[in-house]
Amino acid sequence: MFRRLMILIILLVAFGVTLFAATLEETLQSLSGDAAKSYVKPMVTAFGSDMNGGWFHKAPKAKLFGWDFEVGIVMMGTMFDDKDKDFNVTGRFRFTQDQAEQLAQSYAGEDFYDALVQTLSSQSFRIGIAGPTITGPSYNETTGENAIVGYFPAQPVTFTYDGSSMTQTVPAQAIPIQFGGLLEDLPLLPLAAPQLSIGTIAGTQLSFRYLPDTEITPELGSIKYMGYGIQHNPAFWIPFKMPVDLALSFFTQNLDLGTMVKSSATTYGLNVSKRFGLKLMSVTPYAGISAESSKMKFHYDYITNSTMVGVPPTLPIEFEVKGKNTSRMTAGLSFRLALVNLNFDYNIAKYPSASMGLMLNFGW
Repeated sequence: MFRRLMILIILLVAFGVTLFAATLEETLQSLSGDAAKSYVKPMVTAFGSDMNGGWFHKAPKAKLFGWDFEVGIVMMGTMFDDKDKDFNVTGRFRFTQDQAEQLAQSYAGEDFYDALVQTLSSQSFRIGIAGPTITGPSYNETTGENAIVGYFPAQPVTFTYDGSSMTQTVPAQAIPIQFGGLLEDLPLLPLAAPQLSIGTIAGTQLSFRYLPDTEITPELGSIKYMGYGIQHNPAFWIPFKMPVDLALSFFTQNLDLGTMVKSSATTYGLNVSKRFGLKLMSVTPYAGISAESSKMKFHYDYITNSTMVGVPPTLPIEFEVKGKNTSRMTAGLSFRLALVNLNFDYNIAKYPSASMGLMLNFGW
């Protein structure tokens, strides 16, 4: 039964991440420059927070040798910050041919029109960009609200026409860029993964996470997720018994969404726990404080829709965004009944989160 539950959860997670990755690629293909960075920022922090959560629910015993083997599922969820549902920045943006034609519409019919459009679609311009992030509200087709909009200021644009340099002033305009957020209906970003922990040698325990590779699309590639970490109880070196179990911890992991997104996260900290009850029927409160970091690297093709000579129909885009969470405080409870261990915890951070673990524990 437990094995079937694990397989079902793994399949659901793989399917959900696969669907999300394919949709994210389609959205990013219409975003470039600072608009793309601002759009995905909330997701970067939430993903990193999820990956850094759920690792700990009890400290390893301060023993030279002990048998403590756990295998099961951890599930994490990070709440989004309402302050990050929209953005307003000034940055660089590359217009598609359709957007360039809209910018140059006041010169439609002029002999130099095509040359002006080509210049507008072959360079990055500094503009104001505002709209919903990936967690913001979706576009309303009736009211026309909530689109990501680029605010192009009136400015002279120099281009080459008929072998000569020419300058024309392009009037100020608002250009719709993209519609709404992909995650607007989610109160939090969920993630789950199988986890295995084994110990204990000199108060030390090792933990591992892994998701089997799952193809998103032949073009994008596969989902890949792997993480590992170590916990050490420094009380092993102390000659007297401590009132609580301690753990110095370090965990790191990588999650790749095909060739489009490469995500990494790392956390290290100090945790404490105390078991009450018998080994096979107990309650263990636990708490901790940790430092963490996360980042995502994005690589995709921006679609320009250009049919003009010298302007490619797609352009490779690459950028990196760091998560906002840099520390967290954790408090939780772990319950054991025979071989089954169930734990819940809450994490206080810039993006707060919660995690749950369902484990089979063969330790004694």
